[in-house]
Amino acid sequence: MDPVPSNITKSYPRRGPLQQFRFADGTAFRCFRCGDTKKSKLITLYAGDWARKLCNGCYGLLLSLYEIKAGAAAEDVRAEQLAEELLSLVSANQLRQAERIYRASEKRAEVLAAHSLRFVATAEHVAAQLDSDPQLEWSPAVIGLCKAVEAEVVSRILVPLAVLTASEDLSEDKKDKDIGRIAAYCIDSGRKPPELGTFAHFLQTVVHSQERRETSRLIRCFLSLIGDWVGSVWILDPQGFHRALATLTTSYRNRAAHIEELSRQDYIDCREHTFGNKGLVWQLVIATEKTSDCLRV
Repeated sequence: MDPVPSNITKSYPRRGPLQQFRFADGTAFRCFRCGDTKKSKLITLYAGDWARKLCNGCYGLLLSLYEIKAGAAAEDVRAEQLAEELLSLVSANQLRQAERIYRASEKRAEVLAAHSLRFVATAEHVAAQLDSDPQLEWSPAVIGLCKAVEAEVVSRILVPLAVLTASEDLSEDKKDKDIGRIAAYCIDSGRKPPELGTFAHFLQTVVHSQERRETSRLIRCFLSLIGDWVGSVWILDPQGFHRALATLTTSYRNRAAHIEELSRQDYIDCREHTFGNKGLVWQLVIATEKTSDCLRV
């Protein structure tokens, strides 16, 4: 533990793992997060550790993340806010470089949707800047992987579903609390796409509700859509796609959207689950191949 640099004249209320102190004299220190050297009378500590001093810029970033995670908004909303914070951590040039690096290291990246590549490349870039200490920044990095999966779901499933249902009357499906948000997107695909949790709930309904399969035009179209995909069995298997999405949301996304601090290991585990050799994304890519595409190979 480092000694207190000088006399404390004021202690500010603790905000999550962060607390600011004002000292009688200006003190030089190195920010443990960004590595810059600073001199200030106002110093922030992380987790009460004097070896973990923060500059004002890093304090503002971590505070904004903490306030999102401590908020009362739903998980989907907090995930969106954390995703925005993730993208704000890198410049446009850094993002382009991160995408080039990811494309070079992962040849499979060529099959990813543009938004998916953007999120996973940014998550990888941000994660590379972090050390092994558990910090709030790991939450946006994990959220980035989740958003990359969400982008693939939208590109590979929801956009084709919206095209297929263009001539269908989905007014009754739109009223259904379990599938209504998916129906609303299909009616107006120009609106913001549904979040990952919304699609997971829709898929759960498709898998388990025999009545909906018989009465819902939206679900009938969904089943027709996947009928020409080689992985339709995996998509409809309760232990397949839905289980993989449930693990992603409960073990990673929802935890990242709450107060709990995620570690480097959490990020590694989430990356393995989503973009590892047998990750969720690559299973989805294979599952959504059309039978005709496979015959041409």
